[in-house]
Amino acid sequence: MKGFLIANKPAGITSFDVIKKLKPILKEKKIGHVGTLDPFAEGVLILAFGRYTKLFFLFDDMPKEYIAVGVFGESRDTDDINGNILKVADKKNILSFDELENIIKKNFHGNIIQKPPIFSAKRINGKRAYNMARENIDFEIKSVNVCINNIELLEYNYPFFKIKTSVSKGTYIRAIIRDIGEITGNFAYTKELIRTAIGDFSLDKASDLNNISSKNILSFFDMFKNIDKKIIENEKTIKQILCGNTKMIENFDFTYIKNKYLALIDKNNNLIALIEKENINGKNIFAFINS
Repeated sequence: MKGFLIANKPAGITSFDVIKKLKPILKEKKIGHVGTLDPFAEGVLILAFGRYTKLFFLFDDMPKEYIAVGVFGESRDTDDINGNILKVADKKNILSFDELENIIKKNFHGNIIQKPPIFSAKRINGKRAYNMARENIDFEIKSVNVCINNIELLEYNYPFFKIKTSVSKGTYIRAIIRDIGEITGNFAYTKELIRTAIGDFSLDKASDLNNISSKNILSFFDMFKNIDKKIIENEKTIKQILCGNTKMIENFDFTYIKNKYLALIDKNNNLIALIEKENINGKNIFAFINS
């Protein structure tokens, strides 16, 4: 099987639990997902099947949209509702809606430096940070550069506040909520988190896990309708490409292609290879072959 699925992950299970649930239903062993959703979180989870698990890089530049509910007054070790309480605010710093909105827009928009939660999938010397945190191992997690494309305060009734945000890959919404708490002097953790979209793949297009069958599987061109294509008609050339002959790809003329990626297809519209166009000494760079 090759294809993609836009799933609606419910709260209370891990992203890997979704994969375990779908393997026997779809009779496919090789399944992966784009961007882990925490167990307490819900929303859009894009899955790939078979050889298409090699194509996750196509989603790297897509913004991810979330709606989150934060709670002022406490900090927690996981920065979410499932964590242990670390600190309780000595006093309530109850801001007006406008004051909180201004703080959020001033500090959490554009390129920022963010420290990921210690309970995260970041690797520290080859080990997952969340595993080290559970084992009470002392470690330092490095801050990273992330981009917040847009952020909006939707609701606020102390101690609860709701935000809507669009962010780059690698941005932790739990960390945004945590840092809003730090800046306001209140502490804060994330109570609810919904991923509403990855790029153009929104929640209204997602399939409920209890109603999934092979009919929900999307082809490459169902997902990427506007990608540039080049038809390869010669069977010998197709075989050479599928055997990993990158020279065959480098010799193609891609000068007329405007977008970042080019799909090589056969006359039946089957994907043969995916090429990332980069001009280095006038050459286009081979990125992936569906072999």
